[in-house]
Amino acid sequence: MMARRAERAYALLLRAYPSAFRARYGREMRLTFRDLMRDADTTGPGFWMRIISDVARTAPLEHADALRARWSSNSRLEESRMKPMGMLAVAIGLLQSVNAIVELTHGGGAGLPGFVVILAVVLGILLAVAGVALLRGAAVASTLAALAAVCWLALVVIVRAVRPWMSIFSMLLAVVFPIALLLYVWMGRGRGQARIV
Repeated sequence: MMARRAERAYALLLRAYPSAFRARYGREMRLTFRDLMRDADTTGPGFWMRIISDVARTAPLEHADALRARWSSNSRLEESRMKPMGMLAVAIGLLQSVNAIVELTHGGGAGLPGFVVILAVVLGILLAVAGVALLRGAAVASTLAALAAVCWLALVVIVRAVRPWMSIFSMLLAVVFPIALLLYVWMGRGRGQARIV
């Protein structure tokens, strides 16, 4: 009768360990506890102090290991998601910068103030920099990506209102990709995995 109570008390102590750890090692730990009880001269306060001390020392370490394992798997998953978006941001940012320069030199931007074209070049470079930050997993990657996307969308609205000088392909890239980038950053923050900021 006393052994059954002791085992129930030990089962309660095992609740201090992470559930995955208990699922994996709980049975063996209970069997080891039974063996310790059988081999011990007494199951008095000294015995229980050693058991409680062991649980108090090892349970937090197991929780830390579980958090570390979860964090590293989330980081790897997030890193694998960030790379394609980063590569796209670099390519599209550079393409938009070059496109703005080409359209200006070929008369597509004639009549538009030069600062709008310069702004398009700068924002294309900002988008490329945000892509590099995403590739590197930098602390400011999501902030840069969101800033670049919002600025591009604002530029498109301004340019379309003043004078439509961008090609159809350029317009699609300038609208669709920033929206996709904003959704990516927003959804990443919502999952808690892309909290790069």
